Amino acid sequence: MGYARILAGLAALSMAGVSIAAGPAADYRPGPAKVARTERPFGGGAGEFRFVVVGDRTGKHRPGVFEGALAEVDRLRPDFVINIGDLIEGNTEDQAQIDTEWAEMQAATSRLGIPFFYVPGNHDLTNEVMRADWRRRLGADYYSFTYKGALFLVLNTEDPPQPKIARLKLFQQYGAEAMGKVFHALQGDPAEARRLFASDPTLAELAEKVQGSENVAFSADQVKMVREALARNPKPRWTFVLMHRPAWKVDSPAFREIEAMLKDWPYTVLAGHYHKYAYDRRDGRDYIQLGTTGGMPGAAGDDPAVVDHVMWISVAEGEPRIVNIRLDGFFDKQGPARAAAPAEAAPANP
Repeated sequence: MGYARILAGLAALSMAGVSIAAGPAADYRPGPAKVARTERPFGGGAGEFRFVVVGDRTGKHRPGVFEGALAEVDRLRPDFVINIGDLIEGNTEDQAQIDTEWAEMQAATSRLGIPFFYVPGNHDLTNEVMRADWRRRLGADYYSFTYKGALFLVLNTEDPPQPKIARLKLFQQYGAEAMGKVFHALQGDPAEARRLFASDPTLAELAEKVQGSENVAFSADQVKMVREALARNPKPRWTFVLMHRPAWKVDSPAFREIEAMLKDWPYTVLAGHYHKYAYDRRDGRDYIQLGTTGGMPGAAGDDPAVVDHVMWISVAEGEPRIVNIRLDGFFDKQGPARAAAPAEAAPANP
């Protein structure tokens, strides 16, 4: 199923308010006249599936955006939904606040008629109190599963929870303009970033502090979980690796070990955290950093990589097909309403 066909189908079916699932060839019954159609095989075969990945919701989230996205996704009827972390604001040991925030989140996910898989982020697991609460409430904070022959590795980049990212203090100390320049440089071309930091010692100092707060942590037990999952599933049709912080952007020996385990496997890596879309191709594999699904934008509003979206992934033969759907592209069968005012942007993920 090509990108154009996916986009056209999603648009038409969104307006019609019907499921996107196509019947397999066995369900096709042509009439007596010659049917005017191409001879391509039907989608929706027994081995095919589709799932949706949703992005960051936190960092002064915009109420209703995430919830609205889930409602639209539910109408499209993928096989399941999975996120890449940061569902609640967190950053607290106050159990009453934790309970309130999770109650709001789980009210949204419980409305789905399909499964929702939870992936932890730094807002969800800021400290050991929140980690214990996650395990009591949801289950494991890193795990694996298979679906129709594909292997999913859900990693926890906060294992153990990392020190709180004190970006608000850095904002106050260095100012929004400097923070914006540093975040733009760190997520852009490395050579340009080196030149910028060499020319401005203040920005270099700020960049070092920001990078110092971006550690990821994978315990030995988590690395063992990955090794055992791969041993149990030696020949999956594809492997999807999901995590919150993009571990390939920092110096993580544990993640390098995980990548070494996967070196002969076909796989895709998905993460978030920076509230800005980014794509990398490493060793012939896709490494994608999603944008937001209701979280605070991670850069100026005119940056095309700052986008509220969901990711639609179709798995059939060969490499998975990925298309992103902007949230402002959805509208009901009655027709489009007047666009809402754009949300305030700020280059931060406090």
